[in-house]
Amino acid sequence: MTTSLNNAVSSLEKYCQQSGSIAPLTFHRGVEREGLRVNKNTGRISHQPHPKELGSTLTHSSVTTDYSEALLEFITKVHPSVEGVLQELANIHLYVNHVLANNNECLWPASMPGYIDGNDDVPIAEYGTSNTGKLKHIYRQGLSHRYGRVMQCIAGMHYNFSFDDEFWHFLRQFKAIPANEKSDQDFRSDSYFALIRNFRRSSWLLPLLFGASPAIDSSFLNGKSSDLSSLSEDSLTKENAVSLRMSDLGYSNDAQASLYVCYNEVDTYIQTIRNALTTPFPPYEEIGVKVNSEYRQLNSNILQIENEYYSDVRPKRVTRPSEHPSAALRDRGVEYIEIRIMDLDPFSAVGMNEETLYFIDVYLLYCMLAGDNKLSSDDCAKLKKLQQDVVKNGRNLNANFDFLSGKKTIKAKADKFLNDILSVAQMLTNVTGNKHYVDSVNAQIDKLNSVNGLPSAKVMALTEEKGSYAKAMLEIANQQQSDWLTQNVPEDIKQKFTKEAEESIAAQLEIERNDQVPFDEFLQAYQQPQ
Repeated sequence: MTTSLNNAVSSLEKYCQQSGSIAPLTFHRGVEREGLRVNKNTGRISHQPHPKELGSTLTHSSVTTDYSEALLEFITKVHPSVEGVLQELANIHLYVNHVLANNNECLWPASMPGYIDGNDDVPIAEYGTSNTGKLKHIYRQGLSHRYGRVMQCIAGMHYNFSFDDEFWHFLRQFKAIPANEKSDQDFRSDSYFALIRNFRRSSWLLPLLFGASPAIDSSFLNGKSSDLSSLSEDSLTKENAVSLRMSDLGYSNDAQASLYVCYNEVDTYIQTIRNALTTPFPPYEEIGVKVNSEYRQLNSNILQIENEYYSDVRPKRVTRPSEHPSAALRDRGVEYIEIRIMDLDPFSAVGMNEETLYFIDVYLLYCMLAGDNKLSSDDCAKLKKLQQDVVKNGRNLNANFDFLSGKKTIKAKADKFLNDILSVAQMLTNVTGNKHYVDSVNAQIDKLNSVNGLPSAKVMALTEEKGSYAKAMLEIANQQQSDWLTQNVPEDIKQKFTKEAEESIAAQLEIERNDQVPFDEFLQAYQQPQ
């Protein structure tokens, strides 16, 4: 462990002991879990509309859709404990699985979809007739024209994370930054960006440890060539891959290559995004925006809206009505970060498990305490290549890659990181008395001592056993739903979701009734700089 990290860890432990409070080590987290609705017999993507029992996808607070009408997204509230967030997620899954079973559907457990018969097989999400609903739908039409629909069926787990106010008191005191030198808002934003830079230095570790998409259904390529090899008649893989979702086969595109930013300054990040919102891209201009009175996309710029920018980590701030995310960051600073690099865990009925979330908490605290050195453009390019190398070859732990400090094996570099992260976990366990922090890191160390313990290795073993990636995942999907159906939905949970469904539908109708502005005017106003 470096001297600076050791000093930060020991100072934080001493701060908590002297204050007699564990508040600085209280983390706030919420999760978003995406998952395809599929026919439980065939595993094919559903063409049925969003179930009415789940309410309005425009206004429901915990159940909505992402790109496709069939791509559900479950959103939890913010919780001060891992157990709390997982319990809420389990309640959503329990209720939704009972609903889906009535429609002969189940939830696909993996990040990469099963068989998809081209773009037309993927229904785009519908959000009603309001201007806001139309904007969300047209944005997705634009994604269809720009990147194709099949790519939009990839699912993942997003982890939203922030520190308690008391932590910021410690960090400011530790760094000895006077109040008149930097505002609290700027201090927090700069600190979150330092965390993001350290995340980028080591983010390859997360797909190595938790990647669970080493194989895909051959239909996913939709006729494109690749360097994958045939595993069976309908399945493709790359030897030693851990996460094809995070590879260039997954959600990636050439148009955004020039937007790669290293998060050295908040202002630079915001300006990069804003430039992309106003810079035309010739191939998108060829698509057209409004053709024969029908919108094909919101505009022909590099980004239609800010959320189109794909990154495995994002600085975030809860926005106000009609406020752009970058305006919220500029005016009120970074509030939390969103981790988008995580594959779904197909062996977990909710797509993730307790051990994983505890590890992410420790890892993110490590990233915050590990220093705030800037990254050069050359560093950024090397890190981007490193991540691609690891997601495609991670199970070969003896492979040598450039980790900025020279070539090392994945095993040697991962062991070094995990030992440093373990020191952070030990401090957390010492102060809070919660042994899950240490246990979560030790579990990752064990994985690297037996590569067969990696989720990607388990997915490969099951795929090979069943002779098909799609068959293996469908078997898991049906077993998970069967397990959910053995549990009755408690009356209070049933009433909660019934009420929220009714209220969300009423809220959507109210929005539609109150729309007075023609959509063209609404869109023009929405796209004005803020």
